[in-house]
Amino acid sequence: WLAAARLPGAEKLRLHRIEGGDTAGLLALLTDLGKQASTRLGRAVGVTCCFEAGRDGFWLHRLLTAHSVAAYVLEPTSILVNRRARRAKTDRLDAEGMLRVLAAWLGGDHQ
Repeated sequence: WLAAARLPGAEKLRLHRIEGGDTAGLLALLTDLGKQASTRLGRAVGVTCCFEAGRDGFWLHRLLTAHSVAAYVLEPTSILVNRRARRAKTDRLDAEGMLRVLAAWLGGDHQ
């Protein structure tokens, strides 16, 4: 799995590779990111994440929500891209697109 994170006030995206199915590693990463965000903001914060619907589907959503992580499952086609232009297809670009969609959704854009 490739986990991408953007902490409050940070410009750059942070990428973390986790072995597929390593739920303990994923939860530890999310806990660490939550602590870092809380330290930066000086207050407690919740962790919110999203991932593409696919093989890891809803069991992962149930696991995350059971550990107080707000989780959203995205349909890959919900990420807007220029269909006329040739575009690279990488995990990093997909992660950036998913973070943009999540930020827009949390900001009130529900289209």
